[in-house]
Amino acid sequence: MSKLALSYQKTKEEKVRIRTATSQDVKLVFDLTKRIFQDYNVPTNSSVSPALLETKEDVKEDIVTKEVLVATYNNEPVGSVRYYSLAEKKFYLSRLGVLAGYRGQKIGSKLVAAVEQQVRACGGEEIMLHSAYQLKRLLRFYQNLGYQISGLENKSDYTRAIISKRLS
Repeated sequence: MSKLALSYQKTKEEKVRIRTATSQDVKLVFDLTKRIFQDYNVPTNSSVSPALLETKEDVKEDIVTKEVLVATYNNEPVGSVRYYSLAEKKFYLSRLGVLAGYRGQKIGSKLVAAVEQQVRACGGEEIMLHSAYQLKRLLRFYQNLGYQISGLENKSDYTRAIISKRLS
């Protein structure tokens, strides 16, 4: 896939930029993920969200084998997302998150839009993901972007909503 660098100008002082992560970003993506998913941690039978269990090696592997995007706000890293191809025209989105202090500023929406743009450029027709069913604000976030809940997956740790969107 092509390297991505999108900019969104709100005012002269406030700027959101989305770029593709490189091997130099392992620690950055690892630290962002830990900070973001601490807030998303779902009370479960196991004590932590799977995102909080990943290692720097896991992040490094994702940067090499998947697409990882980083959002910056005024050059400060504030969010990230990962995605990859499941099948010829179907992609999987994971680890989308924005730091708590930057939520509500459309940064998550811009990360998703960047994923959708790249997936379309690759001929992709559908994006799917899982989200904790208990986190209703996240479900609404995806629904507001045109995603639909297509089912539930009950795991031993928590119930996940299966969410997808057909790209036009």
